Amino acid sequence: MSAPISWEDAQTFLAVVESGSFSAAARLLDLGQPTISRRIKNLEQRLSQQLFVRGKHGATRTPAADRLLPAAEQMAKWAAEFDHATRGAEDLVAGVVKIAAPPGVAVEQLAPLSAVLAAQLPDIRLEILSGVDHVDLTRGTADIAIRTQFPNEPELIALHEFQSQPAVYGAPAYVTKLKLPCDWQDLDWVTWAGKYRDISPRPMLQKLIPQFQPVLASDDYLVQKAAVKAGIGVMICSPPGDLEADALIAVDIGVSLPVSPFFIVCARSMQHVPRVKRVVELMVANLT
Repeated sequence: MSAPISWEDAQTFLAVVESGSFSAAARLLDLGQPTISRRIKNLEQRLSQQLFVRGKHGATRTPAADRLLPAAEQMAKWAAEFDHATRGAEDLVAGVVKIAAPPGVAVEQLAPLSAVLAAQLPDIRLEILSGVDHVDLTRGTADIAIRTQFPNEPELIALHEFQSQPAVYGAPAYVTKLKLPCDWQDLDWVTWAGKYRDISPRPMLQKLIPQFQPVLASDDYLVQKAAVKAGIGVMICSPPGDLEADALIAVDIGVSLPVSPFFIVCARSMQHVPRVKRVVELMVANLT
């Protein structure tokens, strides 16, 4: 009887599935690409099935890989649960805490918070994972996540809700030329592009403004912010964390935008881990 599939094999398989290529999986696991290729080849030989078709644009799953994926994902959750349980037994408030957050929150809220954390919890090292896509907290991709929606997964818990008041912001040189209050269509908008075209606030702007065309669009929040700072136009965001340094000011559009809720979320098995608990406490005390 052959040996059972190891977690190492499943982890490699999942890394290729999620990253879309052998080279990206190697970076994700901090391994060499030949190691990834060898592991997948050995796995395919043991299963007597091809799992990926390699091409110019990466690795495409085969039907055999699709059948294997749910079991591999379950293995990942069990591995993360085991890791959570072992770390939950620790008493030290030390180590790495990974926080996943939307780009705006990561830049405007979490980056400034890192200085507070460094002063109050010097033995904790923060890793901020900035991105629009949700990470799977049940698999240990991050310890904490800030989400814009209440979690529905039974394995997750929302530890705190905070609210942010978004507004329209621009550089003084741009705003001083405007006739206030402004109509939506009179402004030069900077917003999301590419695969993030459906991310707020772009869908709202497209509904409000006929034949909406942004003056600049980007899939990177920092690029959008830099363009606004340069005076090209305006963007909708929560209050920037460094207003004085950025010299961004709010633009009067005649109405207040809806308040945006955010939730601090983690896996239930992680909520009592000392270092996670202390970081969440600091987040609750400092995030606005």
